[in-house]
Amino acid sequence: MPNKPAGCDERAARRRGRPVQMDPAEREALVLDRAIELLSERGPDDVTMADIAKRAGMSKRTLYALYGSREELLGAGLKRMSQSLFRPLDPDERGASLEERLRILLTFTPRVENPFVPLEMLRAVIAGAPNYPELGRSLSRKGPGQVADLLHEELARSAESGEIEIVPEEIAAAAELLVDMVVGNTIPCLLDPDRILLDPEEQAARRDRAIDIFLNGVRPRGD
Repeated sequence: MPNKPAGCDERAARRRGRPVQMDPAEREALVLDRAIELLSERGPDDVTMADIAKRAGMSKRTLYALYGSREELLGAGLKRMSQSLFRPLDPDERGASLEERLRILLTFTPRVENPFVPLEMLRAVIAGAPNYPELGRSLSRKGPGQVADLLHEELARSAESGEIEIVPEEIAAAAELLVDMVVGNTIPCLLDPDRILLDPEEQAARRDRAIDIFLNGVRPRGD
């Protein structure tokens, strides 16, 4: 049999592993999701562009066409995951009651299949923060900070319409307080890998209790 040209097998393997006719947005989403998987498994010190390319079934050249560096790619992955944890209101949801609007904003909806991935990713980013501080800052801004910003906007509108009574300079603190009430203390979960997370029903019950307590303190009171 004639000898195959050098590199033929490698190129064929890459073609077989690469998604066919993938939309650019889908390709980028796949890269970011695989990057977050690896980050949650290994931490930032042990995730390379080659690792991400292999997990995504793509070439390193494809990854560098999307992102100029590993840090940029990981930062984009954190942003994508963080934005999936909580979502803004859709236009047709703005007419719902204040309670329902807050429930929507504070519903934890991770896009990843494994519900432990956000927690493992948080552990990894915290452990790597001394060497990769921008990843830690990015997660802080785009995780709890993002939903607090969404709540700030909603509470400001609600205060203007008279649904609640909060002075403008206290709205940011009120939004952060409500996030803390709903999310709770994550430190025990970070420290104890065997700790059982709240299931979706328990999370929803905690969210609803927090919203009820919060609104009881900020609704207008009759004379």
